[in-house]
Amino acid sequence: MMERLIALIRRREFHVFLFVLGLVLFGWPVITFSDIGRLEMMFKYLFLAWMIFIFLLFLVAVSQSVSSGSKESEEGQE
Repeated sequence: MMERLIALIRRREFHVFLFVLGLVLFGWPVITFSDIGRLEMMFKYLFLAWMIFIFLLFLVAVSQSVSSGSKESEEGQE
């Protein structure tokens, strides 16, 4: 199960998906402060969106370190 998740996160398509997700979540049409009453809701949205986005980037970084760590251990055994 974990290997499948790591394989998914390492794929180039997932990286492109993260890029597009970032454009959509933080793009101009979504981020509009037209009403002062919505300012609190927009702050909550930005905080939650950044938190999710940073967590996904963290998973990508961990999956890259796991793959490089396994390659180094294989090279050390030879």
